[in-house]
Amino acid sequence: MFSHPAFTRAALLVSATAVAVTGLAGTAVARPGAPYLSYGSQGEGVKCVQIAVNWANAVPLELAEDGIWGKQTEWGVIAFQNWKLGDSQADGVVGPNTGDQMLETLREYNPVTANHCYKYLPSH
Repeated sequence: MFSHPAFTRAALLVSATAVAVTGLAGTAVARPGAPYLSYGSQGEGVKCVQIAVNWANAVPLELAEDGIWGKQTEWGVIAFQNWKLGDSQADGVVGPNTGDQMLETLREYNPVTANHCYKYLPSH
């Protein structure tokens, strides 16, 4: 069809980009063995929790994505758990069940963020 070198290079670039994006968007599960996250936790895992709660619109306000788990983050996690897991599992702790649901939420909105958060969210 197109034999011009510029078209060939462009086609290869588009193909490589598609493969890379598809690889990033593939199914990922949260990492087994990642520590549980709860009130007082800090770091990248908490930031991932805050992003997931914000993207899920689980609470009427936007949580600060600062990696510090305070009262608002706890409230947001409980609201997220009520919505995704039901009242009986709403304990305010991000363990494997909540981690799986948060990663799924992140994957729906931004696969790159989901892949980054993969190593910080606990799961089965």
